[in-house]
Amino acid sequence: MAKKKAVEPTEDLLPELETFPARLVYRRKEMRATQASVAKAAGVDKSQLSRLENGQRAQGIEAATLIRLAKVLGCPVGWLAANEGQPGPVPVFREGQDRRSKTQRSKGGK
Repeated sequence: MAKKKAVEPTEDLLPELETFPARLVYRRKEMRATQASVAKAAGVDKSQLSRLENGQRAQGIEAATLIRLAKVLGCPVGWLAANEGQPGPVPVFREGQDRRSKTQRSKGGK
């Protein structure tokens, strides 16, 4: 049996991003974030985020929740809500985050 060659990602392989739930899942996975981490950062229950990703609550989402999710996911609200524009680059390190341990910060270490 012949080995399969690795396939380079192309736009043809991107998931369909026609719906809000698809864009939400795509962006979260692109950031390699868990539902729990995104939900906590956005101030929503993990179960609510799960329902949004499954399309069970997309119609009744509050504007404030949508804005918080877009901020956490590092994408424009217009793209997340209505597929307007581009999603933007995936944030690697957000300004204001300090990944050093509490001990390192108090000692002024790197």
